[in-house]
Amino acid sequence: MKISISLSLILLIFSSVLKPAGAQSRIADSLRTVLRQPDLATEKRAMTLAQLGRVLYETDLPAALASANEALRLSHGLSDGQYAAFALATLTYLNVQRDSLVLAQRNIDSALIYSATSTDKVVNGYVWLRKGWLEYIVNQPDRSSASLFKALKTLEGQPADAYRSLVYHYLASIYGDLKDNTKLKTYTKLSLQSAYSSGDPDMICNAYLAVGSSFLKDFRLDRSKKQLLDSSIFYNRQLLQLSKAQSDRIINHINSGAAALNLANIYWEFFPKQYKDSVDKYINQALIIGRKSGHEEIIANSYGILSEYAIADGDYKAAEKLFLLGLSEVESHVGSSLQVKASMLKGLASVAEKAGDPVKALAYFKRYMQYESQVYDAGKMAIAQRLEVQYEAEKKDKELERLQERAAFNKKLNVIYIGLIIAGALALTFLFRSYHFRLKSSIQQEKLQAEEAARLKAEQELLQERQDRLQKELLAGNLQVEQKNELLQTMRDKLADHPEYDMLKNQMERILKEDLRMDEDVEHIKSSLADIHPEFFNRLQQLADNKLTRLDLKHCSYILMGLSNKEIANRLAVDPKSILMARYRIKQKLKLDKEDSLDLAIQRLS
Repeated sequence: MKISISLSLILLIFSSVLKPAGAQSRIADSLRTVLRQPDLATEKRAMTLAQLGRVLYETDLPAALASANEALRLSHGLSDGQYAAFALATLTYLNVQRDSLVLAQRNIDSALIYSATSTDKVVNGYVWLRKGWLEYIVNQPDRSSASLFKALKTLEGQPADAYRSLVYHYLASIYGDLKDNTKLKTYTKLSLQSAYSSGDPDMICNAYLAVGSSFLKDFRLDRSKKQLLDSSIFYNRQLLQLSKAQSDRIINHINSGAAALNLANIYWEFFPKQYKDSVDKYINQALIIGRKSGHEEIIANSYGILSEYAIADGDYKAAEKLFLLGLSEVESHVGSSLQVKASMLKGLASVAEKAGDPVKALAYFKRYMQYESQVYDAGKMAIAQRLEVQYEAEKKDKELERLQERAAFNKKLNVIYIGLIIAGALALTFLFRSYHFRLKSSIQQEKLQAEEAARLKAEQELLQERQDRLQKELLAGNLQVEQKNELLQTMRDKLADHPEYDMLKNQMERILKEDLRMDEDVEHIKSSLADIHPEFFNRLQQLADNKLTRLDLKHCSYILMGLSNKEIANRLAVDPKSILMARYRIKQKLKLDKEDSLDLAIQRLS
């Protein structure tokens, strides 16, 4: 049943553009009658030809293209761009039908240029609608939604409820793809409201189909809510009733085929076998419409549902026969869909496998793979076209952006020129005041220079004061070290007079050697400290809001000198773990993040 569901989603996008031959013939004859009028104005003729091209596309695509191109040719001589814009929007649609996406993109770009000179907001809104529709087809949902909202804004206040219904319909499809169920429902309801306002039975049927599919989707997510399934059945039945009551006004009978197929699928999937009569009833309706319109997906899905009943009963021969009948009907159509034929052959392979006939299953599967390969190649071509269209659209956007930037630059340049002219005129009048201002400015600059010199002098005196203080501290440290060394030497001499203390003497010798090495390091540190920029400690304190202690500053100095944690621990005579805690405390005071490097931050402050 997955095929049937995918068909419903496809119809949500394209159902508004499919027409059976009977309705097309009546409308085409009516339009040709208008065209036969000898005194028909060029504007009316161009618009009628474009509409005729829109009607003929399914039964005679070459004639539809010829009609739309003739409309475009006539429009070139008209000052109002609405006629060329409408003809080009129609050509956009027709070129999509023949899988010529690149031409369609060029058509819609030209349509937008002509719509800039159009006085008809309905036509302009239709152009934006078609642009959003094309962007959705080439998988550009962001651009598509922007264009569709532009269409809504353009159509605001205009008698164009049918177009508005289509815009909401496409927006619902976009948000459905994006899994935004809330917006999907919102725009589906708006599409139905606009369809009611338009009074167009085709638009109403189109909206009924979308609403019914929305309820069915919700029911699949929560099957305990039986009312959702009932609502889906209701709207699909409403579509069939309206299509029957308004058969002479309905153009898009394909909506009826989709509704009949959806109802058949609902009864097959969610109702017991006793409802087989209802399934047969709706399948027959779907097949009649599918055959009239030549819509292969409806034909294939109808036979697919019937075959599911046969498979459920274990009657694989009947299931195979139904698939073969469907495949025969599909293949009888000129230019039949490769994807549909591939899906039916895959179904045949599955039935043969279930029936225990591997030879036949393999044969069907080989045919399936042949079609699938062609489908894959066609898909690559389609992807290449979509990428080319996306590239062209992005290139157009960049060119437009450059033109806008150039226009803005020229506008600024013109303003500058005008400003220069005005300034030149004013300069003669205010020459004296200018001289006065320059003199005043010169005095102020001299004053600022004097203040700056005084500030620099004060900073130099402060730095000299700090240098003197550091020298005193270093001198005191030297005296303390000398006293310590004398004391240690005295202890070593006394121990030398007592041989019984050899072990203690050896320990004392090791301590003295380590102390001498530390003294050498201290001398190196003294030299390094003297090289530290005086503003280093000021910057540290400013960054830490003056929260750093003397020990913190000493720790930072060691880090600046490039000492490791172990070396710093030896210098400060503490456990290495304490150094880690100290580093963490300093990072907090310096307002550094956990992942920031304290060493790198201190180096940057030096």
